[in-house]
Amino acid sequence: MRQAVALHPWGRPGHLTSQNNQLYIDGVNTVELIAEYGSPLYVYSEPKLRQNANDILSNFRRVHANTTVCFASKANANIAVLQVFKDAGLSIEINSGGEFFKAKTAGYSAKEMVFNGVAKLRPELEQVIAEDIKAINVDSIAELERILSVAQALNKKANVTLRIVPEIKGGAAAGWETGTSSSKFGMTREEQRIAIALINANPDFLTMTGIHAHIGTQVTDLNAYQKEAEFLIAYAKEVSALMPYPLQHINLGGGYPKNYSSSEENWHSVAQHYQENYRTDVDFETIAKVLIQPMTDALGTDIELIVEPGRSMMSDTAILLSRIECEKQRSDHPVYYLDAGYNILFDIYSGWYFHMLNASRADDKDTKLCRMAGPLCDSTDTYYDVEGEGRVKSLLAAEPALSAHHATLEQVLVHQPNLRELPANTQNGDIIALLDTGAYALEMMNEYCGRASAAAVMTDMQQGSKLIRRRSEPEDLLRFEVYES
Repeated sequence: MRQAVALHPWGRPGHLTSQNNQLYIDGVNTVELIAEYGSPLYVYSEPKLRQNANDILSNFRRVHANTTVCFASKANANIAVLQVFKDAGLSIEINSGGEFFKAKTAGYSAKEMVFNGVAKLRPELEQVIAEDIKAINVDSIAELERILSVAQALNKKANVTLRIVPEIKGGAAAGWETGTSSSKFGMTREEQRIAIALINANPDFLTMTGIHAHIGTQVTDLNAYQKEAEFLIAYAKEVSALMPYPLQHINLGGGYPKNYSSSEENWHSVAQHYQENYRTDVDFETIAKVLIQPMTDALGTDIELIVEPGRSMMSDTAILLSRIECEKQRSDHPVYYLDAGYNILFDIYSGWYFHMLNASRADDKDTKLCRMAGPLCDSTDTYYDVEGEGRVKSLLAAEPALSAHHATLEQVLVHQPNLRELPANTQNGDIIALLDTGAYALEMMNEYCGRASAAAVMTDMQQGSKLIRRRSEPEDLLRFEVYES
């Protein structure tokens, strides 16, 4: 079995195309973008952002008209992106005072926000309560007590939604599971009963607007959504019996998945377990049927349903362009070194897969297998799972009898295919495009090893582009330093 995802087909009609053997996004030449803005470079697509917003709104509201989509801004809090989503009809989910500030800068009012998080600071709570935020998703009894204290000090009433642990397993990786008591999120049933009693005892300062659950991210199992619907329907009825007034909304969280290659055909040459994480048939229409429809049927249309999608709104809206700077030969395969490592695209640190193509030779059919690495002074700065491969080798060295289970070890420990398929004529100076990099990338980007963070541009509806984030300058490395010259 080859351990490389097939390069072709990669095209996405109307979005990612080619002309004269070069990659175009929304009709804009990516090689020319590098010439204008430099490398590495994120390229976001306004048409794709608007398409994704319309896709979720139309599918969910067709089933439940009273649905509010709060974009999870931790996935991308760039002001230009937030403004496109606001114009397209989305509300917003924030996770900190900083995201509250950015959302306000983008034009959102507090009434269009819900506030998530496990350790909200008192100054943050003072800000959002003072401005009458739509809902604070409360994660613990201690946090509710802090909210009550702030509300009393401000002589304001805080809108709170209680986050419950539904004990539903979901997500492509253990760190992405948020719906079980093994995660750090949410309250148990008993904790929520105590919280409800505290709310009912303080009606002048606390209003319980709803309940909230979140089961993970990149959830590809439809059974998980069905279980979430069943749980929340029953729990909403249980909670309602304890409240002197009706719930205003039920927050279903997010976690909706996205594909990380253009076609299922790309995966014919690798083991099935890779496809299970990076490919899915679950789309917004499907989620509307298995999650939103049961809620509507059981609870009616008067109650508001809130969803908090992040990755599913963002991942396929951007590509990362990076130049090949160096080449070596190792273990019968070339290794190409890009000018973007995990400082630019942090998810590669955890072994996440992003499909690659050569933007400078987009239509070449002759291919070769190679390895890709980043420029950082760190052995984990690779576009293959060096940590997972190392664990397998260590286990086999420690216990040779495990060699009979080599395939199983790789399935559990190695998170992505270990080789890349690129054009046979790939060489230094070529521009490599990594697809589906729109989610979390700008938020996690850093300047490790003193390397400049990437610029970002956005293609518009008229086949133009504009800068939405400047590249960092050497002086930026000193912005937090306190020193004597």
